[in-house]
Amino acid sequence: MTVSASDAPIDTGGLLSKLDTDGAGAIVSFLGIVRSENEGEEVLSLEFEAWEEKLPEVLMQIGRQALEQNNLHSISITHRTGVVLPGEVIVCIFASSPHRAEAFAGCSWTIDELKRQAPIWKKENTKSGSFWIEGLG
Repeated sequence: MTVSASDAPIDTGGLLSKLDTDGAGAIVSFLGIVRSENEGEEVLSLEFEAWEEKLPEVLMQIGRQALEQNNLHSISITHRTGVVLPGEVIVCIFASSPHRAEAFAGCSWTIDELKRQAPIWKKENTKSGSFWIEGLG
């Protein structure tokens, strides 16, 4: 299992190459990217602030739970912080398991829990101004 958060662009290929796939029959991925438009307005960027001391611990807990509950073989969770531009990856999740149904379920559960639990906050920057988005990232 690998988890990380960084203000650097996410190297999805590098993360995939680190995933433990020995004995796996499926890998499912989720890439969250910045939309160029939201509610009819051009998005210039998103800014992510995190509780940096707490975030790695929360990501590890989510990862451990995903492994146990979904019979996953391995999982990788990475989230950006700082300024992220349209088209760039915000979050990357890879889940491997013996079978595809478990990998899909594990990946889906992980992104839902990340959005629910991770201490990450998001501000949307548009041409008309900047707005904090309610709730966690």
